[in-house]
Amino acid sequence: MLNLVIILLSVLLQMVAAGIAVRINRVAGRPLAWILVSSALVLMAARRLYVLEGMLTTRLPGKVSVNELFGLAISALLLVGIILIEDLFKTKWAQASRLEEARVEAGVEAEKLRAVMAATPVPLWIAEDPQCRVIHGNHAAAQLHRLPDQANHSKSALEDERPSHFRLLQDGRELLPEEMPMQRVVQTGREVRDVPLDLVFDDGEVRHLVYSAMPMKDPEGRIQGAVCCAADLTGIRQTQEALSKAQKMESLGMLSGGIAHDFNNIFQSMTANLEMAQAAVPEESKSQVYLLRLKSGLDRASRLSRDILYSSGGDLRRPESLALSPLVAETLDRMGLAVQRDLAGNLPAILVDPLLVSRVVEGLVTNALEANATNGAIRVRTYMRTLTAVELGTGHWAEAIEPGLYAVLEVSDQGHGIHGAMLPRIFDPFFSTRDLGRGLGLAAALGIVRGHRGGIQVESIPDVGSVFRVHFPAPESQVSSTPPPAVGLHARNVVLLADDEVELREVMAEMLQDWFGLEVVSAADGQEALEVFTQRPEAFDLVILDATMPRMGGVDAFWAMQQLRPGLPGILCSGYALPVSRDQAIAQGFADFLKKPFTSAELESLLDKVLGARQK
Repeated sequence: MLNLVIILLSVLLQMVAAGIAVRINRVAGRPLAWILVSSALVLMAARRLYVLEGMLTTRLPGKVSVNELFGLAISALLLVGIILIEDLFKTKWAQASRLEEARVEAGVEAEKLRAVMAATPVPLWIAEDPQCRVIHGNHAAAQLHRLPDQANHSKSALEDERPSHFRLLQDGRELLPEEMPMQRVVQTGREVRDVPLDLVFDDGEVRHLVYSAMPMKDPEGRIQGAVCCAADLTGIRQTQEALSKAQKMESLGMLSGGIAHDFNNIFQSMTANLEMAQAAVPEESKSQVYLLRLKSGLDRASRLSRDILYSSGGDLRRPESLALSPLVAETLDRMGLAVQRDLAGNLPAILVDPLLVSRVVEGLVTNALEANATNGAIRVRTYMRTLTAVELGTGHWAEAIEPGLYAVLEVSDQGHGIHGAMLPRIFDPFFSTRDLGRGLGLAAALGIVRGHRGGIQVESIPDVGSVFRVHFPAPESQVSSTPPPAVGLHARNVVLLADDEVELREVMAEMLQDWFGLEVVSAADGQEALEVFTQRPEAFDLVILDATMPRMGGVDAFWAMQQLRPGLPGILCSGYALPVSRDQAIAQGFADFLKKPFTSAELESLLDKVLGARQK
């Protein structure tokens, strides 16, 4: 009976083990192997039942069979082994499930990171190895470094993989690969923040950046890589430089205006006295030679004074509607230089001051000659050009410039060129690339062009040459002021003259009387002129007023006179003139504007214009 129980128990254990083996098949995922194991266990159980059937047909042994005990032990061991194997597979399955969940979560996080990097306009880089030999960047970083989106950005990469078209500089010194922000943080384990560096490309472009980097560590604290971002401060730096330059030019303008006003008053008195002396001395007298030399020196001094004023945006003394090409040709003929000319014909007329534009041509051609160390060709061109808003982003322009059609004067040379660091400074007053600079040069040229509401663009390559392009607005963008119509004048032509400079007032009165046959009443300032005018408003055919005088300036005095006598002809004079001085004077009701120092010929032309005819 005991043998029967042992056999049945063995069969039960084998069947349970077979069932567990079938269940393991669902976990392990190896159907053939576990089907064979289950089949083997079922066959073992069937064999035990077959043995039991034989025993029942004969007679059960009276004592416990050792073989049956061994069979029971083997069945028990198989069952325990199968249970342990199932537990092992359950553990592995749970681990695999957790790994799959972690992989899915990692994929989601990686996709989030890719989305963040792609959407972030700030350049970002990630190095996933402690040596930073592979550094990937987002789209903004690829654009900044001029690389494809999937390129390796690392300077520590193998030689054939590392980018070579840019460098990182700190205080003018190129950084070695191990000194760069990401490489530094993986070496030290400490983050770096707000490190200013210059990104310099082979074509000369410079970007001013601020870098911050942080190491990436695993749970054990080991450094696995680094992440880095950069802020591009180039635009801010350019704005700051432009603001600084504007402030400097504003200060220079105030200084130059004060200097020009005082000097031009002195030069005006000297010019008038000199012309009167020349007229008083016989033409055959040797004194005429001395007076001519004096006039030449005075012209040079006046020219320097005007250059100082032009450098901050000079005044248009006599703007006229002229074609650019003939004006350039006339200037080149007068200079007598052998330059290549490519002057376009049939250019539309532009509103320019011919004297000042000639100064620009002379300055640029002279500058090209001095830079032309190899005696290469100097070429002067004129043509029309339509400028877009993008093209107006480069160069030096007047304020509130607009896209449109421009007449262009181009002067190119094959000289030593200008290095990139010096190029932004060439229009600064008193800056020169020569050992001894003379005058204000390009600063005055830029001031004159800005006074015409134009601009200058420069391209230069060291040891190749330079190209200067001067742009003047075309007619459709020009607005010229129309002086008020002439009023009826008395025949005797009485002029009220007001200037606070005694010597200048005296010599001007003498010239107006002796040379132009006018009757002159003088006043020391605007207040005195107004008092004189108030006594007999209808007595004066013309008033000539200095703009800046004690107590009351010329503009305020003229406004008060106009209230007493509308349509009064007036001429405003000043040694301190802004680019819109003439327009402003005409807008105030003046017939015209005289910029000191002026010659008797200029005064005569203006008197003829205002009075219609002068007495001789």
